[in-house]
Amino acid sequence: MINRRNALASCAATGLATAFGDVVLPNLGAGLEAHAEGFQMAQTERRPISADNPYVIANPTLGFVNLAGTAGAALLERDRTTLTDIFQNNIRIADNEVPVCNVLFFYGALDASARVAGQKFSFRDMIQGAHARIAVMASELPGDLMSNQEFGKALAASREWPANIVITLNRNGDHFGRFFHRLFSQMRAGVSMPMAWVELAPQGPHQPSDIPGTICLMEAGHIAFGTKAG
Repeated sequence: MINRRNALASCAATGLATAFGDVVLPNLGAGLEAHAEGFQMAQTERRPISADNPYVIANPTLGFVNLAGTAGAALLERDRTTLTDIFQNNIRIADNEVPVCNVLFFYGALDASARVAGQKFSFRDMIQGAHARIAVMASELPGDLMSNQEFGKALAASREWPANIVITLNRNGDHFGRFFHRLFSQMRAGVSMPMAWVELAPQGPHQPSDIPGTICLMEAGHIAFGTKAG
């Protein structure tokens, strides 16, 4: 079980971007810190991080966690198939554990306190446990939960482990996987996540129809992928 020990040119100031259109987790104990160095943003990073000079994660690892049964497994497999050519052999899948990874996709439900439904740990606990700097709630979140003030406060309450967090409201069918394939492809090319996001999902009243409905908290800011970290 996890225990808490614990942007976008113009949109970076708010850290928010939108696009409309008790489980035992055994791998989080011994050995996690031994693997953490290559998977987390350096705490002593002193150079300026910007759109032109993003923090680069070398050879990123994608982790999938499914706590949504067969329905979640079907979505996971669909997304894994779509993203395999981006992450290649750096993919880890778990049903009852959180893999150490740079990018975390979670299939399940959250309650009003932002905890994983029926569990004692939160979505943020999972993100921190995985040492992920990018996390995607890949199951659709009910609209009434997003409008719940308690949920909003709970989700934003802890910033001990900054991450770019995506909350999905509407997967919009296969457009979900295609959107993240395009996003991660641009990041592979050196474009930071906030800049790639704002290109694929322009901020404004008129949104493309071929993107999922999401809300993204760009807490970790300008992150890109590459072959060399830094």
